[in-house]
Amino acid sequence: MIRRRFWRCSQRRSRGAKGSPARSDSGRGAGSAVLITVKDGMNLSPSRRAPSAGAVRYEPGTRLVRLAVRLAGSRMGLSLEEMAAELKVGRRTAERLRDRLEEMFPQLAYTDDENRVRRWRLPRETLPALPAQPGAIATIETLARELAAKGDDGRAADLRDAAATLRAMMTPVALRRSEPDIEALMQAEGTAASPGPRLKLDRGTLTDLRTAILGMHAIELKYRPAGETRTSIYILCPYGILYGRRAYLVARKSGSPDMRLWRIDRISDLLVLPECFRRHEFDLAAYAAQSFGVFQEPPRDVVLRFSADAAEDAAAWVFHPSQQVEPQADGSLLVRLRCGGMRELGWHLHTWGDAVEVLSGDVPR
Repeated sequence: MIRRRFWRCSQRRSRGAKGSPARSDSGRGAGSAVLITVKDGMNLSPSRRAPSAGAVRYEPGTRLVRLAVRLAGSRMGLSLEEMAAELKVGRRTAERLRDRLEEMFPQLAYTDDENRVRRWRLPRETLPALPAQPGAIATIETLARELAAKGDDGRAADLRDAAATLRAMMTPVALRRSEPDIEALMQAEGTAASPGPRLKLDRGTLTDLRTAILGMHAIELKYRPAGETRTSIYILCPYGILYGRRAYLVARKSGSPDMRLWRIDRISDLLVLPECFRRHEFDLAAYAAQSFGVFQEPPRDVVLRFSADAAEDAAAWVFHPSQQVEPQADGSLLVRLRCGGMRELGWHLHTWGDAVEVLSGDVPR
């Protein structure tokens, strides 16, 4: 064993006199020595560095803080399975972290929900005000910029408001320190451009639709169907909004049980009526899962085979929530799914060229 002494230099200079040594928070100089034990033959060259010991040492503490924030920010609390999923750890690790939090915060309480699942929660006042991380604000700002570029001005404004709220909750000192990092991350991260229609979803329309959906109010609007130049007046009962290449209102006509999709960019003169409607049982996620994309039609069974060259890429795709992936002995990949929207599925498969073959299902190519 060889014992070597390395000097750790601080990257920050103190505000003392020019040329004076910077000092760390512990009171030691920036050039404080760190004793490291090195095994014979160990390579410490910059090209092959060992994992940071500090990162390993502080990871459990970071997880504890993250778990405490999640528990304080959850209204219903989290189950052990949800804790494990949030932290990307096993159940046993989640149990140990929960036990450690219980030692640190006696206020940690649990309740059993209607399904007899135990859920833990921290009272919100248990934790002090925590500053938002620069990465979180940069992500929100970047997404707002991307949505605005696509014409989704309504949700872009919501995200900008959220970012401004997070900034307002930070102390002036924390905000001053974070702003350079936020700006640097926004300049360093982006999304590849892809062709597509602009959504044309302004904030006023989005606000009115959300008001009607939450309050179960009927709406009156003018709508221009595809291929027509004239608009017609409709009274609708709105249930939700689907976002994709375009934004669609999910609503039924007053007096009709059948749900339809209405392109929001073709809606004009929207008015939220004082009359309320009786909301039928409706699952937006299940409704959207019936189709590939937004085209609604009776679902069909589809089997796709991707060549061996494209199998790895295809395995990483989520074509539909119902899909089942089956690797084959020859290296190819079978994908089974059940959905409607054959035309849109065909448009997508066209981008795969000869790498995909439709074995079952009436999918136009």
